[in-house]
Amino acid sequence: MALDAEYLSSLVNWKEGLISPEIFIDPEIYRLEQERIFGRSWLFLAHDSMIPKPNDFFATYMGGDPVLVVRQPDGGVEAFLNVCRHRGMKVCRAESGNTRTFMCTYHGWTYDTAGGLVGVPNLDDAYYNELSLKDNGLVKVAQIDSYKGLIFGNFDPSAPPLADYLGDLKYYIDGWVDHTENGIEVLPGVVKWTINANWKLAAEQFVGDTYHAPTSHASSLLMFGPAFAGKDGGHVAMREGHGESFLFERLTRFEDDPLGRYNETRSRAARERVGDRAEFVANFTAFPAFSGLPGSANIRVWHPKGPNKFEIWSFTVVDKDAPEAARRAQQVSASFTEGPAGVVETDDGENWGLIGHILEHGHQARKMAWNYEMGRGHTREHEEFPGEYGDSFFGEDGQRAFYRRWLEFMISKTWPTIPEEPGKPGGAELPEGSPSRAGGVR
Repeated sequence: MALDAEYLSSLVNWKEGLISPEIFIDPEIYRLEQERIFGRSWLFLAHDSMIPKPNDFFATYMGGDPVLVVRQPDGGVEAFLNVCRHRGMKVCRAESGNTRTFMCTYHGWTYDTAGGLVGVPNLDDAYYNELSLKDNGLVKVAQIDSYKGLIFGNFDPSAPPLADYLGDLKYYIDGWVDHTENGIEVLPGVVKWTINANWKLAAEQFVGDTYHAPTSHASSLLMFGPAFAGKDGGHVAMREGHGESFLFERLTRFEDDPLGRYNETRSRAARERVGDRAEFVANFTAFPAFSGLPGSANIRVWHPKGPNKFEIWSFTVVDKDAPEAARRAQQVSASFTEGPAGVVETDDGENWGLIGHILEHGHQARKMAWNYEMGRGHTREHEEFPGEYGDSFFGEDGQRAFYRRWLEFMISKTWPTIPEEPGKPGGAELPEGSPSRAGGVR
């Protein structure tokens, strides 16, 4: 099947909320995502606190491509493909550190932290000094920008500025990075693990699927307190494909410990800075693959590793001026709940992995359109919360907005500018060949 606009549109009927599971397993769709989603979106790379000094670096990925994020001597940040121009080997195999050069361990080509090629073995007697060092530097990421210390990169020089790309999500980001005057920092150490499923399953859960929590996490959440209901919170969907769900006034699962006591003491000041957002327990996704749980002090990236495999990279966030006891307690809390063996996280991993298994081995199950109908037509503008607001912790407006944007990226050969038309998630006409309500792809 040719991956043209007509076929892709037939798989994603975001207006009615019917999505073909082929988009989670087809290897050709996965390959096109690398070009049109991860090759053009703003992708989270690191936080300022992870590379504070000149020549500090952090090794990460943009889609399937390895990337080095490097603090420059002038304080700026650059990012390069972690790929030698000679044979495509990594020039840095460490995860982070501080260095003046990166050397490919295959043939010894060496680059400075600005990406310039500065050393080639046998340059004079093998290359006869005819190799251009200038023309063989590391491939730079086209755009680097940051918001409140969160550093993003984009391979596409034509993409709009990061601030425009984040849109209304900035309001919610402010709610968890501006609790104190000094902002946040990311604690040392990145926890990484692999799930045998498609990356979008995780991204769409964090964009707004809190509906799963009372069922999937019943055994773990009930350990910490009473179950919550949909009317305990709200959710927002954004035209840029971002979304967030939130509960009000539930700050921590651990109240009688250093973390709980710290949160209680800073609560008044935080509320003065960011209002109700200071006490959100929330989950969000910045399209396509940067997500987090602000109330659990956790941010994460979904790195695709194949149509049916992705890595989770999980970071613990604290207020920069939090006392040491609260910082330690936050890290313990994050590990025990949202780490790979956490009492909450294992529930999600099991769900995603089982779905991935069904899609990999099943045939009939791949014909059935999945249902994303919840809350259609019930969002509205809110006087305080930007985005399309739903008056419930539960709703699938965020997922429909996510897949609307996914489809726009996938069918557009240039950067998919959002048209200046009334743009409510779920507002377009059905394309012919969309997944049908009766199941199957018509």
